[in-house]
Amino acid sequence: MIAALAFAPGPGAVRPAAFVRRPRIPLDAACVVANGVREALRGLLGESCTVAIGEPVAIDAAAWQVLIRDALVFATPGRATDVAFVLGRADARTLVDAAFGEEGSHRGAWSALEHGAVERIAARCANACDVLCAERRGPTRAADAARLPPCVAYFDVRVTAPVVFTLGVGVLRELPEPEPAATLTPAALGAVALEARVILGTGRITARRLLELRPGDLVVLGTKVADEGELNVAGQRVADGTCGVARGRTAFVVRSLHARGDV
Repeated sequence: MIAALAFAPGPGAVRPAAFVRRPRIPLDAACVVANGVREALRGLLGESCTVAIGEPVAIDAAAWQVLIRDALVFATPGRATDVAFVLGRADARTLVDAAFGEEGSHRGAWSALEHGAVERIAARCANACDVLCAERRGPTRAADAARLPPCVAYFDVRVTAPVVFTLGVGVLRELPEPEPAATLTPAALGAVALEARVILGTGRITARRLLELRPGDLVVLGTKVADEGELNVAGQRVADGTCGVARGRTAFVVRSLHARGDV
């Protein structure tokens, strides 16, 4: 679990500190989503948009219920996680009016055309969620928030121009552990000493004979000791070769290498 130091709310001047769970959403991934939403809106509205993001936070089921109260929710299924857009009804009206070139002229009940329009806008913006989903497994659809699992992490994309509204982004399943950001080069490990072990000789043995082995028993090998061998480092087979004596010292001559994870 990743934790961060936070301060609890309180009326006094001194607030108690505590460690709180942090989500696995990298801040740069949230920025990619925000930039994708901005570009999608620019194409829909025909002019540049200005956006800002709130820092991703881990939330519980109670906080999720507050966020989806009186809001429209659009779910995008993915391989790594599912993503839910949360759009307040007032913000949804603002967005649809802007898409239709209106300025709050109609505030009555939602029409089927308007419902379809806001769902298509959400679907267009959901193209930006690939960085979280890893691979989308279906289209973005309006969802019954009560039937969705509570999201585990949340951040918002705040659009400030040409219209003002907030699009919440909820992550419904914890993202997998991220891959290491970088690997060490051979030069950095050049002076590290590794214990090498050569396995000499090969042979065949039946399963029954293996189970009956006792201290002092002999196992017949099919190769000579000073013949074929394999080089193991850290329990991994790295090379095949020949064992023998060279220049007065026992040695192992490498004949072929096995693929390693760094090549």
